Amino acid sequence: MGLAISVGSLAGAMTLRGVLLGWPEAIGLSATTLPALIVATLYAGSRWGWAALVVSLLLSRLTPLSTNLNEFAVLAMFMVSGAVTVLVSSSLRSALLRLDEANAAQATVQKSLEVTEARFRTLADSAPVLMWVTRTDGLREFANRAYVDFLGEPYDSAIKFDWRKVLHPDDVVRILEEQVAGEASRQLFVLEARYRRHDGEYRWVRSISQPRQGPDGGFAGFIGVGYDTTDAKRAEEDLKRINDLLSERVEAALAERDVAAAALQRAQKLEAVGQLTGGVAHDFNNLLTVIIGALDLMQRHPKDEARRERMIEAALGAARRGERLTQQLLAFARRQALKPEPVHVDALLKDTEALLGRAVGEAVSLIIAPAAPAAVVSIDPGQFESAILNLAVNARDATPPGGLIRIETAPVTVAAGEVAELEAGDYLRVSVHDTGAGMDEATIGRAFEPFFTTKPPGRGTGLGLSQVYGFARQSGGMATVDSAPGKGSSVCLYLPRVAGDASAAAPEALPVAIAERGPALRVLVAEDDAQVAELVEAMLRDLGHDVRLAEDADAALAVLNTGEPFDLLLTDLVMPGDKSGVDLAKAAVALRPALPVILSSGYTGDVLGPAESAPWPLLRKPYGPEALARVIAEVTTPS
Repeated sequence: MGLAISVGSLAGAMTLRGVLLGWPEAIGLSATTLPALIVATLYAGSRWGWAALVVSLLLSRLTPLSTNLNEFAVLAMFMVSGAVTVLVSSSLRSALLRLDEANAAQATVQKSLEVTEARFRTLADSAPVLMWVTRTDGLREFANRAYVDFLGEPYDSAIKFDWRKVLHPDDVVRILEEQVAGEASRQLFVLEARYRRHDGEYRWVRSISQPRQGPDGGFAGFIGVGYDTTDAKRAEEDLKRINDLLSERVEAALAERDVAAAALQRAQKLEAVGQLTGGVAHDFNNLLTVIIGALDLMQRHPKDEARRERMIEAALGAARRGERLTQQLLAFARRQALKPEPVHVDALLKDTEALLGRAVGEAVSLIIAPAAPAAVVSIDPGQFESAILNLAVNARDATPPGGLIRIETAPVTVAAGEVAELEAGDYLRVSVHDTGAGMDEATIGRAFEPFFTTKPPGRGTGLGLSQVYGFARQSGGMATVDSAPGKGSSVCLYLPRVAGDASAAAPEALPVAIAERGPALRVLVAEDDAQVAELVEAMLRDLGHDVRLAEDADAALAVLNTGEPFDLLLTDLVMPGDKSGVDLAKAAVALRPALPVILSSGYTGDVLGPAESAPWPLLRKPYGPEALARVIAEVTTPS
C-alpha cells in the first residue's frame, strides 16, 4: 500500500510537470515533487516519504538543468525543502494518528460507560428495594424502578418528589430533625418512618444513606436504599403480644404453684403434727387423770389433811408437766417467740427425750447419749428442739422396724477447711445417727435443698432438712450429712460454743410468806374470761391485795375515768372489742403516768409482737401465786 501511494504521488507530480513544461522536463527537479512527498508521508508513513525524496533525486539526474543556475545549489535546495517537507508531514501524520487514537479511545470509554450505566440501571431496577442517588445540594439525580413504583409517579417527577408530602403526620417532625442532622454530618445515617404508598396505604420504610465521593475524592452526595419493614413491625408487635400473654400465663401458673405449695406445706405440717397426736393425747389424758382424780378425792375427803396435801402436790405436778409439754409442742409448731440464749444442749436434749420418744415411736430404738455437759451454745431453744425433732422423724422414716436412732453430743475443735463453709474454732457437734437405707452421693448433694425429698408423694414436704440447715447457719454453724447406701445416715449440727455458763433454770417456786409479799395494793384486773378473772382475784386477795375486776378494756377505762385510786393494772393481752391490753395500758398510763402495768396472755407467736415491744412485763399463762407475787414485786419496787 505504501509503495503504491508513493509511486502514484510521484507519477502525478511528473505528469503535471510534463504537461506544464514539456515531457523532457517531466523528471527534473521541481517544486511539484513536494506535494508528492507530503502525500507519501501522510498516507504511507515517513519512510515512504524519504524513499520518494530519494527516488525523485535519482530521477532528476537523468535530465540536465535547463537553467543557468548552479546545479549543486539547486540540488541542495531541493534536498533541504524535501527533507523539511517529509519531517513536517511526518509530525502531522503522528498528530493525526494520536488524534484518531484519542477519538477511538473516547468512543470506547463512552460505549463502556453506556454499557455500565445500562447494567447499573438494570441491576437497580431489578432490586426489590428503593434506591436513589443525591447531589451535594440534596436533589436526587437517579432513582430505581421500585422508588418510582412506590410513588406511582413518572420518573422525572419521582426524582423531584418531596417525600414530606407522604410522611405520616406523627413522624414528620422526628424524621425532618433526623434527616437534617444526618445530612449535615456527611456520615452514614438511618431513618425509619411510615410513608404513604401510591395506593394510599402507609408502609414502614427503613432507609440507609451512605455518603459517596466524587472523582476528586470529595463529598459528592449520598447513595440511599430503603426497604419495607411493615411485615417485620407487625411480626414484632405480634411477638410482643405473645410474650405479654405468655408472661401473664407464667405469672398465673407461678401464682397457682405458690398457692399449691403453701397448701401442701400446711397439709404436711398438719400431717407432721398429727404424727404426734396419739402420744401427746395419751400424755394429756394421763395428766388430766391425775388432776381430776386428785380434785375428786379432795372433794370426797375434805377433812383428810394428809391426803389433801398429797393430792394437791400430785395435781400441781401434773399441771406443770402439761404446761411443759404445751411449750414443747408450741416450739415444734414454731409459734413461740424465739430468741437465742446460752443453753446447755445436753440438758435440753434430756428435757425433750420424752417428746422425741413419742415422735419416733416403738418400732425403732432411740438412744440419747449426751457427752458435753459443760458445753454452752447460744441458740434458740425452740428452733433447736424443732430441728432435732425433724431429724428424729426423718431418721425414723428411713429406719426399718428394729433399727436404731442415736442422738449424741460431743465438743470438737474444727480446723480451717476441715468442714466445708465452717470457720475454724470450738464447736458442739450434735449428731443424729440411724441404721436406715442410707443415701447415695447425688441424694446427699441435694439433701438440704428446699422441697427435695426421697419420700413417696404425700409423705413429706422436703422442708425438714432445709429448716435444719437454715437453723445451723443462722446460729453461726453448719449442718453436714454423712451417708452411704446400706450403711445408714448421720446428720451433724456444728454449733459454736460460747464462754460462760447457761442461764440457770428458774428454781421451783416456793411459797412466799405473807410478810415477804410487800404492802397491800389496790389492783385493777382487766380479764374477759370469768373463771380466769375469779382465779386471779382469789390469788391477789390471798396475797393481801384489794381487787377490782373489769371484763374488757372499755370497762377498765371507765373505772379509771371515775378517779378511783389504783396502785397496779393487770390486764389480759387479747380481749373482746377494738382495744387490746397494750391499748388499755397506753390509755391508762396516759391518764395516770405513775401507774404500774402488768400484761398477761396465754397466746404465743405473732400475737405477742406488740406486747414484747411494750415497756411493761409480760406474765405468761398459766401462772401461780408465786409467779404473780414476783412480777408484782418487780413492777412496784422502786428502782
